[in-house]
Amino acid sequence: MTNRRSSSRNALLDAAEMVVLAVGAGHLTLDAVADKAGVSKGGLIYHFPSKEALLEAMMTRLLARFNERQAKAAESLPPGVRRELQAYVAASLTDPEETKRLSAAILAVVANNPRLLAPVQEYFRQWFAGLPDSGLGFGRAAVISLAVDGLWLLEMLQLSPLDRRRREEVAQELFRLADGND
Repeated sequence: MTNRRSSSRNALLDAAEMVVLAVGAGHLTLDAVADKAGVSKGGLIYHFPSKEALLEAMMTRLLARFNERQAKAAESLPPGVRRELQAYVAASLTDPEETKRLSAAILAVVANNPRLLAPVQEYFRQWFAGLPDSGLGFGRAAVISLAVDGLWLLEMLQLSPLDRRRREEVAQELFRLADGND
């Protein structure tokens, strides 16, 4: 029964993402999601009793996907204390365009309700708490992480002034810094 519930929940989140990508998170309604998923509104409310619960689940899912990309990136890197930071750089800089669009749309809505940002705040609290273990020192690791986050944010908001060549140059420098190669 748990797998079926999880499967239904994921299908509803898939439908919610499609709605957000099509019309924006500001126009996300439970009716639209239920319609897109082909379920009754009651069936949707069974899993997500409110729009806020749905948005929070969508934020949590985005974080889980990022964690999966980071873990996959870490698997391809040599073991060592810098591995997690290197994987963070790799996962952040290879975020799919659709994920950036979805993140931007959701962020625009949840910014008006800081409680919905709780999963993201907790993620970053834990991430920065672990940075001293990167072997680069907290300050350097934090600067790398903040630079990566800044680039990601500019790209997510479609504000980056970097062309492809300059962006690659910045990415290579961030990888170099995370490697500890000076």
